[in-house]
Amino acid sequence: MKTGNSITTACAALALALPTVAHAQRQAEPQLHVSYPTDAAMTCDQLTAEIARMEQISGVSAQNAENARGQGAMADGATSVALTAALHSGVLGRVPGLGMFANAAGAAARRSAEARAQAEAQRIQTADQRRTLLSGIYQGRQCGVAPAPTPIAPAATPVAAPAADASPPAPPVAAPAVEATPTQTPAAAGA
Repeated sequence: MKTGNSITTACAALALALPTVAHAQRQAEPQLHVSYPTDAAMTCDQLTAEIARMEQISGVSAQNAENARGQGAMADGATSVALTAALHSGVLGRVPGLGMFANAAGAAARRSAEARAQAEAQRIQTADQRRTLLSGIYQGRQCGVAPAPTPIAPAATPVAAPAADASPPAPPVAAPAVEATPTQTPAAAGA
């Protein structure tokens, strides 16, 4: 009997503790915004680094959201295991409110996991919007684009004046005149 009670307690504690560790780690990070006042003053290298950071945040947040959903499912499973263990050990019938406590703990862990998954989805959306904004600034500054070559002006060459002793240009040659000969049509020949 003592073993069943300790199993139930351990499962309930596990269901409550797992989401808390990941949530505490997440709260240490500063909140992400789409734009900051210093965005317009960033250099091309800074823009590239910040775009890469936004891509990394999106990837990490997607993994965190998946982990949160998994923890929610694990909390449901832990609650089920704890209630089953309590039922088979007979503790569920002897400890009033144990089933309600286990269900409440599992539901709280599930809600916490769902809230974390939703917060991660919001973080992904913000990171994607920020990456898009920074990419626009990057393209607007023509970062990464090779500068257009500077056109080189041809050297000024003096235009040669016509020589004074040159003969005048030849007059245009006229095409020979062709005389038109009337042709008879068969109808005109018989008339």
